[in-house]
Amino acid sequence: MKTCPSKIILLFIAILLLAGCSIFPRNQYRPVEQGDHWRVRLTKFESGSDIVTKGGFQHPYEFSLVKLNRILASIYYQDTDVFGNAEKHRVFTSHVRATLLKPLQKAFSMAKPDEVVDFSFMIKEPMLVIFVNDLFTSGIMFVKDNKLNVVFRTINFKGMDYSEALHQFVGDPTSRPLREMWTLVPGPGQELKKAPKSSFSLFEQPYYPNWLIIDLNYEYEPAPLTKRREQRPVEETLTPQKEAPKIRIERPQSIQPEPYRHSPSISTIDDPEVRRKLQILRELYNSGEISRATYERKKEELLSPK
Repeated sequence: MKTCPSKIILLFIAILLLAGCSIFPRNQYRPVEQGDHWRVRLTKFESGSDIVTKGGFQHPYEFSLVKLNRILASIYYQDTDVFGNAEKHRVFTSHVRATLLKPLQKAFSMAKPDEVVDFSFMIKEPMLVIFVNDLFTSGIMFVKDNKLNVVFRTINFKGMDYSEALHQFVGDPTSRPLREMWTLVPGPGQELKKAPKSSFSLFEQPYYPNWLIIDLNYEYEPAPLTKRREQRPVEETLTPQKEAPKIRIERPQSIQPEPYRHSPSISTIDDPEVRRKLQILRELYNSGEISRATYERKKEELLSPK
């Protein structure tokens, strides 16, 4: 009995696909929130470094918006321009934090011990008025040993469409230090992750330039946010503020027309000029222009017989 060559080919392809699935397991993703040029999700890596595949993170973790805002504002990187000058920049600008704070907070509250918080965003940077750079940033976050680990795949990658960048920058950034033209700059309460020793240690950096470890017990400086739509800097309002004591303002009680308490002559009551002046007097008092005493005195003068 002869076997059809096409069946053999199909069987061979099926074997390769099964082998590929076992060799290259697919990562698992859980969406959190996303917008036109940003995304926050939870990722469970099935392949990559032992750091993320073994898990054991302190998730779920409850961040306050104030604390998370201050931590993100404290993360800086340094790059080198075409003239060799090193410049220091904030990774999460005020506009970016205004967008990502709540989604990141939500992601940490949802994360499981074997999931990391996966984030990416793109901002536009005008150049020479006419040209615009699309700057793509992507990485992961996780809490371990009471410290926040922030590992970047890339920071401000220029000239890349967002949807295309999402497909290009994937994988576990903790598996190796990135060879880019930037490096993270640790501040107070922060340090770079030490790289593992190897036989090529003489040619490798002793630290991961893309992996920042942040002490969660350190008190970071307040950081103002900028509303995306209004484009105006506002002070940090995420901390519950003490309510200012309420001052009760005693407003003058409105005076309605009332019967005259005196018995003026009929000619006085019927005088339209007197009625007009009384109406003006009531309006001045009700608007707070004159005091009660002034009102009573002037009224007495108008109503007193001459």
